[in-house]
Amino acid sequence: MGNKQNTQTTIDTFFTAAANTKPYFKAAFEGFAGSGKTYTAALVAVGLHKRIKSKTPVIVFDTEKAAKFLKPLFAKEKIELLVRESRSLADLKETMRRMREGAGDILIIDSISHVWEGLLEAYKRSKNRTFLQFQDWGIIKPTWKQEFSDPFVNDPYHIIMCGRAGYEYEQEINEVTQKKELIKSGVKMKVEGETAYEPDLLVLMERMQEMDGGSVKRVIRTANIIKDRSTLLDGKIFENPTYESFAPVIEVMMENPIPRAAVIMPEGDTALLFKTEEEKTQWRKDRDIMKEQIDGLLTRIAPGSTGKDKQIKLELLDKVFGTTSETAIGSLPIDRLRGGYEELGHEAVAMGIAEIIEVEGRKRLVAKQEVKK
Repeated sequence: MGNKQNTQTTIDTFFTAAANTKPYFKAAFEGFAGSGKTYTAALVAVGLHKRIKSKTPVIVFDTEKAAKFLKPLFAKEKIELLVRESRSLADLKETMRRMREGAGDILIIDSISHVWEGLLEAYKRSKNRTFLQFQDWGIIKPTWKQEFSDPFVNDPYHIIMCGRAGYEYEQEINEVTQKKELIKSGVKMKVEGETAYEPDLLVLMERMQEMDGGSVKRVIRTANIIKDRSTLLDGKIFENPTYESFAPVIEVMMENPIPRAAVIMPEGDTALLFKTEEEKTQWRKDRDIMKEQIDGLLTRIAPGSTGKDKQIKLELLDKVFGTTSETAIGSLPIDRLRGGYEELGHEAVAMGIAEIIEVEGRKRLVAKQEVKK
């Protein structure tokens, strides 16, 4: 056959060109009671719904039982409004899972402060305590990050989050008494410390009054742009803001999107660097088991190895893991693979190609054609 050279080149996808892989508007409105954050979030949701020509309802995760007051605004624009009234992080997690499966294109969370407070209270109840200890934060904060913050950033739909404001305090020496005093040094959202800065846009809403003598002449709601990743509106202030106030940022967030499939290489498991050789061997064993389980699940959903079934498998892998590369998927943390296994089943059911049935007292996911047999 001769010594014919192999001219096939290997494409290295570790680095990719900078591009818009997350074309979704993620914003947070913080403010004290009556500052207009809920109404402004609703106005933005209406404008965004029109902008993307959405055919799905706007979903509100409502902790304050206030969504009913927004109904006329959405009804006027002929936009369906669906609500989940709850303060539970578990319910918010389920809401976000359903959003990933297509329940809606836009989610309003009002307010995230109550969900955070609910998590703290639930944790204290679980420990039968009325207070938190220093070491508790080593559990609470990672849980919040995993169950809320990470999905908030990565989920493929638009999220507008509202949060109650509170004052930040610092200690200062009183020049007269030479004693330390607490002074107000700023305003922050009442939630886990990093959460308010996860969105691409952070807005402080304030209620201002114009006085005429002893009576109120006019009430104004102002939007102060605290953080704007696009830098187009950073530091600006809008009176009685509407969707148009924030439209320049929204346009930047959604311009020139690229398919999720173009994000080929997921993050590797950094924890592997700290493992012993024995632990690495066990990790590889656990990884191989999860990969086999994932392969088995895909085979139950789409038994064929070519044509339509092969395409279904690739589509499911891309939706859940952001890649169809076995090597890239195999490098993911074990917890991510376990979570992906569950997501694959949910995605298959959402796509209408699989069903969950009960076999000998156990729930089992099978392809639709198997159910018909």
